[in-house]
Amino acid sequence: MSKELFNVAALDAVVKCKGVVNGPTYKYTVGRDHLQSLMMGTEMTSAIGLNSWAAFAGKQDDAHIAGDIAMLEHGVNPVIKTLRAHHLEVVAVHNQMLGDTPRMMFLHYYGCRRYFAGPFLRFNYAHRFPTAAANRPARGHRGPRPQS
Repeated sequence: MSKELFNVAALDAVVKCKGVVNGPTYKYTVGRDHLQSLMMGTEMTSAIGLNSWAAFAGKQDDAHIAGDIAMLEHGVNPVIKTLRAHHLEVVAVHNQMLGDTPRMMFLHYYGCRRYFAGPFLRFNYAHRFPTAAANRPARGHRGPRPQS
């Protein structure tokens, strides 16, 4: 169980929320309720998939992280830049629906602790920065307009 392999209290403090043990991983899921998007005329919510997650596996000295970040389209390049700066690999960038307003993108990433310099918590801290970059609103963005 990963709860025994990681300093869970330290992880929770860095990520600023509590994760859950999910088999051999310790996983964080964060709803993106502050983002508003209409997909095919229906409001997308965290209950139906508008969320981001990160899962840690392995051991503290040889950890792996995989995750998915939901963001507005303008957040993709800043998030990729941040992930790459922390030696996290971008696995996929895609959207879920056609005709979403504003356009929502989902970015999957992966990384291994052995590629990181510095302490384990710095590795975990790398997960917070992409999420912060994805949260920044675009200039002039006011959210979706209901369809009539």
